[in-house]
Amino acid sequence: MNRILRPAVATLFALTIATQAFAYRITAWIPPWDQNALTSIQMNAGAVSESNPVWYSWNADGAIAKNWNAENAAWRAAMTGSALIPTIQNVINKSFNAAAVETMLATPASREAHAAAIFQIVSSNAFDGIDVDYERVPASSRANFTAFLGTLGAKLHGSGKKLSVTVYAKTGDVTWNGAGAEDWAAIGGVADSVKIMAYDYHYASTDAGAITPLDWLDKVVTYAETTVPRSKIIVGLPWYGYDWSSAGGATASYASAMQVAQNNGVAVSHDTNGEATYSYNGHTVFFQDAASYAKKVDLIKQKHGSVGGFAHWAAGVEDPAIWGVIRGTGVPAQPLPGDFSITGPNVLTLTQGSEIKADYRLTPINGFTGTATMSVLPGAFNGAIAPVAPMTLRVAATSLTATGVYQVTLRFTSGTLVHDNVVTIVVNAAARRRAAGR
Repeated sequence: MNRILRPAVATLFALTIATQAFAYRITAWIPPWDQNALTSIQMNAGAVSESNPVWYSWNADGAIAKNWNAENAAWRAAMTGSALIPTIQNVINKSFNAAAVETMLATPASREAHAAAIFQIVSSNAFDGIDVDYERVPASSRANFTAFLGTLGAKLHGSGKKLSVTVYAKTGDVTWNGAGAEDWAAIGGVADSVKIMAYDYHYASTDAGAITPLDWLDKVVTYAETTVPRSKIIVGLPWYGYDWSSAGGATASYASAMQVAQNNGVAVSHDTNGEATYSYNGHTVFFQDAASYAKKVDLIKQKHGSVGGFAHWAAGVEDPAIWGVIRGTGVPAQPLPGDFSITGPNVLTLTQGSEIKADYRLTPINGFTGTATMSVLPGAFNGAIAPVAPMTLRVAATSLTATGVYQVTLRFTSGTLVHDNVVTIVVNAAARRRAAGR
């Protein structure tokens, strides 16, 4: 992620390369505030094996906060079929916060509480794991950071969940804040994957230049192979660019970089690292297209072919032709067929002799434009339960309905599409009336 707020997004794709006898895992961080990211994942879900939406950050007191669209049903539905491992960042007020993470890491009790809170999110949402992207961690907190990851990893692994850790790129061990707090050997021992942000060699506050020079990329991965099990190494590659001027650099997507080049009548070329580049009116632009992406992937395949896979910042800003490189075909992605998901209450509570109504809502996926009908499958509940409108359910308990907890299945049907939702019905005893005169 960028040194500015760089949510680490990641989608892990099964990448089949024609020249390889095996498939690489591919991750792409998914920024939930960018509608283009959702479209990208919907268009390319067939290439995805693990999704890492940047859903969680921190409040000022260090408590976990939900980002925009966190746990959104439509976004989650777009990731169906892939492992869902959201990203959490130590971001407070849109910036990575060193002091807050240092405080959290300071004691065994605070590390345990934070790990427990993360585990609760993973467990309650039935996620497949969590991706930890804690940046600007003081180097003095190195041992504490390792201890925290060990605590969190033990909780996750005890329930069959995965721990992903996102780290800065480096070509050797260092002592400065951020990268110096990350003990790659120790992290590789407790994490299931280590995502290395191999980009921002040149960034907004530096002179213009390649974002991921090939010789530097080679050195970063070479060092990683000496410290982390190769199957756990996920090489993070950029899908974005920068437009530098005398005022510094501004981030650029593939689409925006190409539009600026067209507006200014300049040709796009490639530097010795294969990165797309051009200049206009005192500006210098470096960005990624399918050719520059392929050159980075080819270097890793040729010199570090046994790494676990690739990560990408970020879904939604890429050259669409990159997906052809990922698939190894050059064929543009085809939209997935339309589908839908259902949102609505999954627990309904009432008392004997009362009734309740619940509304459910259809969320379109991949351009779905149809409607759905609701039905109730036979179950043990002996009250009255039936749809009273296409997406409204009525549940009634008589005075003779036994108190307790029941589970019923609601079926939503649209043509050949069928989705079942399990709803829990809780029936409590009716309050007793006091006798007259008392």
